[in-house]
Amino acid sequence: MRYAIIFTVIICAIVFYIIFGHNGVLKYNELVTVRQGYEERLREMEKEIEQKKRELELATKNQEYLEGIIRRELGLQKMGEDVYIIEDNNTKDKAE
Repeated sequence: MRYAIIFTVIICAIVFYIIFGHNGVLKYNELVTVRQGYEERLREMEKEIEQKKRELELATKNQEYLEGIIRRELGLQKMGEDVYIIEDNNTKDKAE
């Protein structure tokens, strides 16, 4: 009887350590969640890189496209051209 109690306590301690220990199941689940977040971020960054590559290719091949980018980024205008700046309310609310 006494050995059964000691054995049960030891088994409970091992199970507790497996679940809540330094490298336990809970820590593993947390690390899996972090890894999935990084993988999603990596996919988004890869999409952004591909978009920037396409934009670079267009800018090097098409002079008008490059001119449009430069004018948009610097807020420049051609002679006789009016420029209207439209602010997005959602972006403005987030800044406040």
